[in-house]
Amino acid sequence: MSWCTIESDPGVFTELVEKFGASGCEFAELYSLDDAELAQLQPVFGLIFLFKWTGEKDDRPCCDEVPGLFFAKQVVSNACATQAILGCLLNRADAEGLTLGPALEELKTFAADLPFDMRGLAIENAEKIRTAHNAFARPEPFVSDDRKATKDDDVFHFITYVPFGGRVYELDGLRPGPCDLGESGSDWLGVARSAIQARIEKYSASEIKFNLMAIIRDKRAVLQEKRALLEAAGDAGSVAECDADLAREVAKREMWSAENVRRHHNYVPLVVDLFKVLAEKGKLAEMVSGAREKAASAKAK
Repeated sequence: MSWCTIESDPGVFTELVEKFGASGCEFAELYSLDDAELAQLQPVFGLIFLFKWTGEKDDRPCCDEVPGLFFAKQVVSNACATQAILGCLLNRADAEGLTLGPALEELKTFAADLPFDMRGLAIENAEKIRTAHNAFARPEPFVSDDRKATKDDDVFHFITYVPFGGRVYELDGLRPGPCDLGESGSDWLGVARSAIQARIEKYSASEIKFNLMAIIRDKRAVLQEKRALLEAAGDAGSVAECDADLAREVAKREMWSAENVRRHHNYVPLVVDLFKVLAEKGKLAEMVSGAREKAASAKAK
């Protein structure tokens, strides 16, 4: 069974991780790498960078093996989003508040002693992970599993930045191994930021599209813990503010859930039936003609 492409969206990725069986985290889109923005998201488990892949050669050295670090080569098309997410979760399993769940724990244990390419195959054949990933396929009237990307298609790729064992690593499944970016020190995000900014500057010159997401602790859990401390301290005013923040987070999750339902829904039958009704009432030809005239007028301007 093939893997579908999925939308790069924090709501999609958060629900995807929950379908894996993991809990305690969510995704947040970053619009800058400023300290102030990152401080609002702490703790940050990892960063995922999306960019338009050009096939440009990367001569930086890769590590052959890092004890305990999970790195897998990408061996299947369209799985890079899930692979990037796994690259963070499986390497931050000991992070406070993060729970992998049985499926990811099983994958981590099974693949621990495998070479990088076999780890990629292990991901490909992990049925629960593949099923969760493909649940976010966009409904299409005609689907071809055999369609390959052409030279005219935009091909996007995900890579992960994660701290591990006192170092910061860039995990790119299209490279031979993980790339060691240096010591993490007390600010691993500063190390990752330098590498990401270098990529952004290079890609911006070519007008290549990219975006950046942080994998962070579930904000609802953070706020609930904060509220308990404030309530114990008798700070009623701050408790009220915390309740308001928590309500916004709950509303955000509800919005994400509604958006994901719409993503899953197949609207094609509705559109076909709408066209049928318009044709039966003799209005379809008139509307098509009007649309063509508008398109021609807009093109002429």
